[in-house]
Amino acid sequence: MRRLFLTRLLPLALCAALSACVVVPLPQQDSGGQPAQFVENPKGAQLNALRQRNGLAPLSYSPVLQKVARRHARDMARMQKMTHTGSDGSQIGDRIQRTGYDLRRGAENIAVTRRGLDGAMEIWTNSPPHRSNMLMRDVTEYGLAQSGNYWAMVVARTK
Repeated sequence: MRRLFLTRLLPLALCAALSACVVVPLPQQDSGGQPAQFVENPKGAQLNALRQRNGLAPLSYSPVLQKVARRHARDMARMQKMTHTGSDGSQIGDRIQRTGYDLRRGAENIAVTRRGLDGAMEIWTNSPPHRSNMLMRDVTEYGLAQSGNYWAMVVARTK
């Protein structure tokens, strides 16, 4: 129990909000089909612990959304600028859809921190807009990536 507290709960309890977020609302449609099968990447443990504490289902790790997050984190690192606009002028919806992901709804959190994943999660958890993105009820998958001190998290749902 002490280890769980030190590795997962304490970092979420310590934080300050410093970055911005974007939510991409797309036309509402019937979700149809079954919920995505749950698969987790170790980086998503803190995200899913937060969701669980708030009575929400965990998000499944998506290699496609991981690629979107990784590319944007690298792009920000190359530009040395924290921004939701890619160096090519793209926004989160553009970056997700160009991978072929059939986007219904998505959001992006970004951060710059020297404190690793714990630092990024602290920033996002204590920022109401970022926390709201992580606690969206109608998303099912995530990708989370780092490039240097730049972090990007993408949460989304297919049509």
